[in-house]
Amino acid sequence: MLNAIPAIYTDHGVSAPSIEQGRAEAAPNGGFIAHQFIGENTKPLLKIEDFNRTMRDGMVRRVDIALMKFCSLDITSSTDVDAIFARYRDTMAALERDFPSVTFIHVTVPLSTEPNLLSRLKTLVKKLLGRSDPFRQEDNVARERLNALIRREYGGRHLFDLAAIESTKPDDTRVSGRYENQEYFALYDGYASDRLHLNAVGSTVAATAFLEAIAEASRK
Repeated sequence: MLNAIPAIYTDHGVSAPSIEQGRAEAAPNGGFIAHQFIGENTKPLLKIEDFNRTMRDGMVRRVDIALMKFCSLDITSSTDVDAIFARYRDTMAALERDFPSVTFIHVTVPLSTEPNLLSRLKTLVKKLLGRSDPFRQEDNVARERLNALIRREYGGRHLFDLAAIESTKPDDTRVSGRYENQEYFALYDGYASDRLHLNAVGSTVAATAFLEAIAEASRK
């Protein structure tokens, strides 16, 4: 998604901010985007702790807007969604209380694509062999449960609904399904480079929405 940002600025005839990995240094025009990996994939609690530590160790003094994003693999059917949300909500509430000059944006969890016949057969084979598969319908069910909690808590208040963007087709219909009578949403194939990641088109759509969320947050 971040890789698509410079082209969006170019298309509008303006200079893009610098995008720095693990740094927070202003570009000549005063703006920058600092991108930093936190925690470890499949360990959402560690990511929350690491984000909190990164903010409190000095990052809050160098940014106006901050956000953390889970990876799809962080949330699966085995995740204690309520516990993750409670820790996230409490951590963000404490950061917002302690650092009122920083605007914190909240991000829904990205999705995986809807399994086709081939992927369903692969999942069955892996199950028979005792192997796990990160692309199961029930995992998107868990992601939707967490996303619903995030939307309910932060809807209308600095929310970047990445899951909604990923699952919404150009005709405004959403890719959805049901598993054990629970509705879930899935990454639209037309935006996907594989089962989890965005292609160039999807990256541009998500990056545009991301920049709009940043612009809205900066006005409040």
